[in-house]
Amino acid sequence: MKCFDRPSPNFDDRANGAKPELIIVHYTSMESTAAALTRLTDPAAKVSSHYLIDEKGNIFTLVNEEKRAWHAGVSSWMGKDDVNSRSIGIELSNRNGEPYTNQQLFALAILCKDIMHRNNIPPENIIGHSDVAPGRKFDPGTHFPWEKMARHDVGRWPAPTLADAFNAAAVAKSPVRLKKLFNDAGYTVHAHGKDTPALKDVIFAFQQHFEPEVFEDANGTPGKATETTVARLRAIARLNREAAAENTPPVKPATPPPPAP
Repeated sequence: MKCFDRPSPNFDDRANGAKPELIIVHYTSMESTAAALTRLTDPAAKVSSHYLIDEKGNIFTLVNEEKRAWHAGVSSWMGKDDVNSRSIGIELSNRNGEPYTNQQLFALAILCKDIMHRNNIPPENIIGHSDVAPGRKFDPGTHFPWEKMARHDVGRWPAPTLADAFNAAAVAKSPVRLKKLFNDAGYTVHAHGKDTPALKDVIFAFQQHFEPEVFEDANGTPGKATETTVARLRAIARLNREAAAENTPPVKPATPPPPAP
């Protein structure tokens, strides 16, 4: 693993003093690392990321973390837009369908751990481009090993309880209940206007990340919620609530008024 500087001119300031609180994982979907670097540093392309990792695990630094790289586009997470201002983007050189290499995943884990430590970013805030832009983007794809990476705290993997699985089949058929669960889990349904993204697109994005077996099953229907979808969705929403509670400072009790004279 080696590190190289390949500065990109495609950046600006983070809006309103925002600090990095998310790490967004992408794939390049280009024929080579060289082609991806050319595009990510081309002023006319108006796209960039903070880092790019090639198949050998080499890390290219393109944009200083203090700046806003242009990697997420129209996106939303936890009810907030302008994901670029709140995130650090990492591109993985990949042709959209090839397995990621062990060297690449190792370098990603090392880089994420370093970014997390320096910016106090929790594991649940490492997500994919498809998570923040359902229906519009599909990277890092169904072949990205989220469950494996979560064992190294690069992302979180749900462990549904019996309560999470309760009545899941009925909830899977209820758009209203699904939308609420997705919002609780961070996926902002209808973030950009009516039916944008559509519920099926949000389900598809969630399944890419947390239910990849749907894409491997000949009888699976990606974009259609299953009992497993609901159970894992509830588990992720629960993990988010627990993490938020841990990071919320305790409320100090009010100072009682002095006794009346």
